[in-house]
Amino acid sequence: MWRPADLGGSKPYPVDGESWPKIRPPRPCGLKAPQPSAERGVSAVIDVDQAPVVVLEYLALHRSDRAAREYLRGLRTSLSSCDDDTWTLIATGRDRLVLRWSQSWEHVDQQITHHTFVVVARTGPAIVVVADVGWETSDGDRARAEKLMTRALKRASSLHRPAPAP
Repeated sequence: MWRPADLGGSKPYPVDGESWPKIRPPRPCGLKAPQPSAERGVSAVIDVDQAPVVVLEYLALHRSDRAAREYLRGLRTSLSSCDDDTWTLIATGRDRLVLRWSQSWEHVDQQITHHTFVVVARTGPAIVVVADVGWETSDGDRARAEKLMTRALKRASSLHRPAPAP
């Protein structure tokens, strides 16, 4: 749903099946996500203070509000009850969660822990996921992910409005 104007002029490109599958959508501790009737994922490399940052947007449209609402409820429950320490619930609202996804690896003989900030929100039958992945070993940014979610969610909300009568 993003447009280049949302991304400082950067063009979003479709993601393939191997691009961040663990956050499209998040499924900590084996959480089952409902099968969407339609889905779309895009990513972009944006410029932040003359440095690259990768951002991701994923949209899953479900046949009913209920399926989307139950996924969000299941995600909240999973995050509070499972022992997957790669996921941290940072903030929660009625139809929105802010998460941190942490991954660790060795890079140039140093142990790196990288944090991706992920915002998951629901509007009607749509689940929207926005992530600030950061760049290589640089962490993502929570505030940027939340700002980009506001833009994405506004557009996604139009997907379930009835068409105006002729």
